[in-house]
Amino acid sequence: MPIHNHLDASGYANVGQQIGAQFIEHNETIYHSSPDDSPDRMHAVARAHLDGGNPRQAEAILRTLRHNGHITTERAYFYVLSMLSDRSFTEITGELTDEIHHATSAVAAEPRDEWVDSLDVVNELLRYAYVESNEGTVDNELANALKMYGELSVDRQDEIATHLSRIVSGAEQEWLTAERKHQVATQRMSGDRIGRAWKFFEADPRPPGRWVTAPAPATAADWRDAVFGSAAIVSAVLIMLTGEITVGGVVGAALIVVGGYAAVCCTTVWRTHTRHAHSVWAHLQPQPYQQEGRFDRLVDQCFREGDPGGLWENTEGYRARLKRRLQEQYGDYDCHPFELQWLIRWHVFRVGQGIGYPAVRSDEAQRATNLRAVGVLVWVAVVSALLLVGEYGAFVLAVVGWWGISGIARLVSVSRVRRLLAQDAEVVFGDECAEHHRWCGELADRPSDVEMERWLAFDKAHLKNDALRRANLRERDLVTYVVLTERAPFARRSRITGGPPRYAAYVVYIFLLTKFGMRTTRTHLDLTTGDVRNQQHQMCTYDAVASASVMEKGVRTFRTDGSVSVGYRAGRVFRLVLLNGVCIAEVRENGRAIGDEQPGDVGDLEEDVPFMPSGGFDSALLVLEAVATEGRDWISRDRERRQRWARNWCTRPRSGDETGFAWNTGRVNR
Repeated sequence: MPIHNHLDASGYANVGQQIGAQFIEHNETIYHSSPDDSPDRMHAVARAHLDGGNPRQAEAILRTLRHNGHITTERAYFYVLSMLSDRSFTEITGELTDEIHHATSAVAAEPRDEWVDSLDVVNELLRYAYVESNEGTVDNELANALKMYGELSVDRQDEIATHLSRIVSGAEQEWLTAERKHQVATQRMSGDRIGRAWKFFEADPRPPGRWVTAPAPATAADWRDAVFGSAAIVSAVLIMLTGEITVGGVVGAALIVVGGYAAVCCTTVWRTHTRHAHSVWAHLQPQPYQQEGRFDRLVDQCFREGDPGGLWENTEGYRARLKRRLQEQYGDYDCHPFELQWLIRWHVFRVGQGIGYPAVRSDEAQRATNLRAVGVLVWVAVVSALLLVGEYGAFVLAVVGWWGISGIARLVSVSRVRRLLAQDAEVVFGDECAEHHRWCGELADRPSDVEMERWLAFDKAHLKNDALRRANLRERDLVTYVVLTERAPFARRSRITGGPPRYAAYVVYIFLLTKFGMRTTRTHLDLTTGDVRNQQHQMCTYDAVASASVMEKGVRTFRTDGSVSVGYRAGRVFRLVLLNGVCIAEVRENGRAIGDEQPGDVGDLEEDVPFMPSGGFDSALLVLEAVATEGRDWISRDRERRQRWARNWCTRPRSGDETGFAWNTGRVNR
């Protein structure tokens, strides 16, 4: 019967941001290779795959290099590691054994260097894993192998301990783990992890562009007023100048022209700012119906998260304007919405700080209002003067001419408003460029994919050590162990092109299998901070395990010779169920985590992450399926499988070796 021990988050811990899945892909070439690449380039790509947690891809590339004769001591060492990584002893087939022997033999005559020494340590550790499988005891030589291991550099020690963790014997694992526990505890938080890891999940920021809103165009009424009103003013001037030309008539005509010009200038300034304010207001109004664009949900999400001063309802128009802008500027381009998330967040910050767009022109608007009053007074003075001198026809035409002054002002103001809006856009563009420069600088020290894999590897080692400590067990008490990870619900995800997906948070399952039963720990891991929370512990006997099942989604097509032509796998789901019906583990290898789809979530804006096969998942399934199938007898069967595996390594006795165990490497051991 399982025992549950649930630990809730407390203090500053939180359960993660429940937002939609976000997939960011960084276009780098560290995982890209082609058949025409040089051996050095292929080696670099293979090394990146191995360090990044893709041992099968590294194995394939290094095998090609070996078969083509491009073998060096360094490549032989990494080739052997790639074949052993993420595999248990039961997966080391005779074919793999031959490949390991051939790779080791190919560099047997090379001068000793760091890689040769490291390869010898790998062989020695495997040799004594064989010894323990057959219950042999060669303590002196085991001590010598561990001494050889201790003489390696820290990087080589870390590589060997990481990639051979599923194969080395309990005694060796205990010794290696004891040496690494302090390193794991310190290195998992090294490299300013808290300050840098989150940056891996940020998209490369796309530079901003100028976006100038267009003012409302001139209307037919504007042209009508301007034409007929101007005609009235011209008629008034002609009346003053027809007949006998007098000083009063000339003065009256000049007064009409000068006054009209002054009134047009003053009114134009006022109309410009009025139209400018109306254009801004119009662009900040929600549209009655607008088809949802690619950026709309992200804009709403950022404003919800930022919650600028609790003004969610009051920013509806601002959000609508920002959505229209992004759709118009980037809707027709291959632009991932999250490339502009920095820009959206910046606008959220501006709104939260009370900075409007465009900026309020209070001084100019007040001056424009005053000028309008001046223009009206000037024209009133002109009309009054015509009335006083008895020019009643010109007076009537001048009154009608005010519509002309207003119409001309409205027509002229359109171009001036366009210039004002362009100035506003230029100011905002400058501020956005400054923010883009700052944000690029913020992301300049974004961690590499290898660093992300290293942090995750240290986290898994730390969680395994913690599970052993809580269970009061040692490594030598284990028959074996299994570590499985899946993406936590709502966790952001990112990857380097061609590499495995990385998740901002994981659910980590650790299975500790002893002679008496199985202990399972389920933990939520925040990869960006290293925080661990919400642990669940369950214990059961092997007889209590009812079934282990795997559901796989995918398609395979075949050539005429029966070989696989195209293979696509969306992922697998593993479930381990007890006799009482309790599912103690449900792990997804790829794709969405349980609960990702919630109403209102942003969701994936691109296709799902391409499937990346996981050797660790395959190896774990072999162990857990054996437990479900064989019950408590799986331990004795496991010992038999170990002994069969061990025979693959023993080919001939070494000179002076009383144990009778040897490696077919051709190398003289030191």
